[in-house]
Amino acid sequence: MRLRWMVGYAIVYAFGRMVLKVRVSGRNKLVPGPQILASNHVCNFDPLLVGLGARREIHFLAKEELFKASRWFDWLIRTYNAWPVRRGGADAGAIRSCSWLLERRQTIVLFPEGTRSKTGDINGFKPGVGMLAISNHVPVVPVHLGGVSRSIISYLVDRDFVKRGYRKKPTHNEGIRIAFADPVYPDGFAADRQGYEELTQEVENRVRELAAKSEARN
Repeated sequence: MRLRWMVGYAIVYAFGRMVLKVRVSGRNKLVPGPQILASNHVCNFDPLLVGLGARREIHFLAKEELFKASRWFDWLIRTYNAWPVRRGGADAGAIRSCSWLLERRQTIVLFPEGTRSKTGDINGFKPGVGMLAISNHVPVVPVHLGGVSRSIISYLVDRDFVKRGYRKKPTHNEGIRIAFADPVYPDGFAADRQGYEELTQEVENRVRELAAKSEARN
């Protein structure tokens, strides 16, 4: 890790452990070298949670509007490896950025649902994660974030959902659970639309399995 990432990680780790009561399982599923971490998406804080769970430097995509919020915020998210993506369709520039990072053996985080889930339930995954994995010959590690929609962090940072009644201030702190599953390797999947969709579906299935186990333990 670079020094700035280590400092940021230390701050998020302390906050996660003491305030959010984060529990992590399956971190050993991550592999050396380049990989994609594919997670369900519930909260604006999710990239930090995945980074906390992974305990390694990550790169992630963020909607391009965030980079225009202010100079300070633009500097902050770029410092911690955010890359802009245009919403509402395929963004060739974002895809090239992800491939460039994977070629340099980095770990990138994707949220294949494409946007935050209002209810916390998992929505269908889009095939871009399969395309990137197959095109760059890298594994995808499925990730599940549990309890986030009912946590204080979501109430604080997802103000749009709070205003619309999707997020309420929690009455108790049940904690957040971050779980990793066995990686899905691109070997055996065709380098075409069907192959992209099949790999993506396998990743989605594993995330849903993690979600079911998380709810059963809660």
